[in-house]
Amino acid sequence: MDNKEKLEIIENIIKSKTFNRAPSSCVLLKFLAEATLAGRDLKETTIGMELYGKSYEDEKSAAHIRVNVYHLRKKLDKYYQEEGADDAWKVQIKKGQYQVNYFKNQVGKTASSLAILGIGVAAFVLLLAVAFWLLSRKENIPLWQVYFDNGKETKLFIGDFFGIMGETATGAIGWNRDYNINNLEDYYRYLEDNPEKKGMINPANYPYVTGMAATGTMNISRLFHRKDNDFNILFSSQTSIKDITESNSIYIGPIKNGNPFIDFFNDANPHISINRGMLDFRDPDRSIDTLINLSVDDGQVYEHAVVSRYNGPNDTEQFVFFSDHDIGVKATTEKFTDTEWLNNQFKNLIKDSEHFTAIFLVKGKERTSMELELLLWDVLEEE
Repeated sequence: MDNKEKLEIIENIIKSKTFNRAPSSCVLLKFLAEATLAGRDLKETTIGMELYGKSYEDEKSAAHIRVNVYHLRKKLDKYYQEEGADDAWKVQIKKGQYQVNYFKNQVGKTASSLAILGIGVAAFVLLLAVAFWLLSRKENIPLWQVYFDNGKETKLFIGDFFGIMGETATGAIGWNRDYNINNLEDYYRYLEDNPEKKGMINPANYPYVTGMAATGTMNISRLFHRKDNDFNILFSSQTSIKDITESNSIYIGPIKNGNPFIDFFNDANPHISINRGMLDFRDPDRSIDTLINLSVDDGQVYEHAVVSRYNGPNDTEQFVFFSDHDIGVKATTEKFTDTEWLNNQFKNLIKDSEHFTAIFLVKGKERTSMELELLLWDVLEEE
């Protein structure tokens, strides 16, 4: 089979019903197929720079590349289980690799009597699998079901840190972080106030994320695939308000990066607000009046984490996981994608409400064996 035929196979897959609502998977599949045929060395860095227009300098920053390829593999599996079951050739991207492989599809063989028996058993197993799949499709997952039912796409926003290229402590030119500059708007405002810095600093062409991005994305991705659903991934420092207001949103990451979800959170919570790293919880009816500093915890052993789900603009939903260190997002995303826990302990707490805010104390020495202790919560009125 020549390269032209291989590309025709890719085009047929992209035009299928399985892929017609997954534009990011289509673009990624075509890119990987063409790069494979060209004999190029495919790594996260290559894909990130050439396909997404960003430079990924470390393993953590490439988390969303691996997640998107994972989604693509799942889409291919679904395609060959349904529309492509009788295709002459199958396309495969092996786990841990990004090259696109082609091999003959073993279909249409004449069945012997023993094979017929095997087909009967396989049909029975298939019926059980279909029944299980239908049950999982009908399963109502507390707090998340609206993300699968309201007809809007979902975007996962990863909390990253905006970087500046300039002189480092050693006198070299490198990546710098300033918590007062969290996006391009902050950067240009700073230059207006400090014109002498023009020419000495520039916006970095890549952001920085911590391990919470990979772990949080993995936990949420497992839940979405359970419902045969998908989401797109964006960095918060490269996000506009329009990106947020036109789709369902999930945010995982810190508050000290000045992300736009803090303002949405404050608007949605009548008793709770976050400002300059401080959480202010005031509810006279429950005799609550407390301040929690979210940014001074020991991120190696313990920290405070905030989880909240509330109505977003334009009939969208927002689910945020705030913590300034890895263990908060890791622990809360793992717990809030545990359907058994949601259906029992947490559902008993918030009753029938889907909108709430919860503040946790997260413990985990050296970021392992993490434990969640629920400190405060507030059930938000349904609109």
